[in-house]
Amino acid sequence: MKEAENVKFVARQAILDRNENVFAYELLYRNSMENYFPAGISDDVATARLFFDSLLFFGIDKLSDNKKIFINLSANSLIYGLPELISPRNVVLEIIERTDRLDEVKGCVEALKKLGYIFALDDYDGDKKWDDLLQEVKYIKIEVDKNIETTQQRIRSLKNKFPNKYIIVERIEDYESFELIREAGADYFQGYYFTKPKLLHFKNINPSKLAALDLLNITLQKPLNFASLIHKVEKDVALISSLLRLSNLRCKSTNKKISSISQGVIYLGEDAIKQFVTVLSLGDLGNDKPSELIKIGLIRGKFIELLLSPNKKLAEQGYLLGIVSILNVLIEADFELLFKELSLSLELQDALTNKSSELGCRLDLCFKIENSDFIGIKKSEKLLSIDESFIMHCYSKALIFADEVVI
Repeated sequence: MKEAENVKFVARQAILDRNENVFAYELLYRNSMENYFPAGISDDVATARLFFDSLLFFGIDKLSDNKKIFINLSANSLIYGLPELISPRNVVLEIIERTDRLDEVKGCVEALKKLGYIFALDDYDGDKKWDDLLQEVKYIKIEVDKNIETTQQRIRSLKNKFPNKYIIVERIEDYESFELIREAGADYFQGYYFTKPKLLHFKNINPSKLAALDLLNITLQKPLNFASLIHKVEKDVALISSLLRLSNLRCKSTNKKISSISQGVIYLGEDAIKQFVTVLSLGDLGNDKPSELIKIGLIRGKFIELLLSPNKKLAEQGYLLGIVSILNVLIEADFELLFKELSLSLELQDALTNKSSELGCRLDLCFKIENSDFIGIKKSEKLLSIDESFIMHCYSKALIFADEVVI
């Protein structure tokens, strides 16, 4: 059940042009493998979940396939400025037929248009209440009537009245209807005749994992921003307790007592704090994963660090590389997401995806040791000009280090 709660759903239906090429996609909120809008969900909730679960986290580019994306918005989401969280590029914001507070909505639409956002009016029914908003939209969406001739008349009327606006006709279910609607002058077409909404699903990171990832990100920066770190720690009771215990343990010999978070952070110093927060963050990120996985990350990090020990800067990068090499498994997300969420240098990004770089070769050596690939290890020794005994010495020390950190 826990895993299912982290799976997010969204449906995507194509909008085609007059030549039946895909012009855009409309995103439709879903909350299960059942491919229909769930009962009992308000427009506000659907809009918020579509934004935060799909657009912001999964990414518009992945969902759009380089086409325009049409997104339904509730009145409140417009009034509260939710669209400003995403770029206006290739996005069309749909004002839905249930929208109220039209005067407020119109003001918001005017302001957002100045920022580059484009609008569509969904399921336009001809009601005069929409007259003011019609002046602001670029696309007008209508549904096919039971009498196809009525639909044709509506299209012609709209084209005469609004020659600079594009007409999109929804719910087209057969070829004959499509031909008649196209003859009437519609610009774009949508419906089951072309394609049913395609259900997409993907795993998301729950809020606690995002917080842990954020905390880890702070420790990866140089120099360490103590103020940001303290601000994050202050919000987590378990972190506070662990940090104070560690601080007091470290200063027992001096009979000094730590009485505040900032005092504890400063007393421990940058190196100890980084190690402390890294391990705790990995624990939070991998709370549903075996601790052995965290050990693997620590072993890789320390091993690469020791291999590169003559070069302090490169050694530090190597330690971080080992840690982040397990994050995609811990949070079940690809490295592209990690590159976005963590401010990783281009060198580290390259090392994670390219085994031929200086750091990447050493990470590859870790993989070979873990897999008992003795032929591969020999090739790496030759490639890196590293003696076998030195490799084993570094790996043994890395094993001891990980055992001491993860009890």
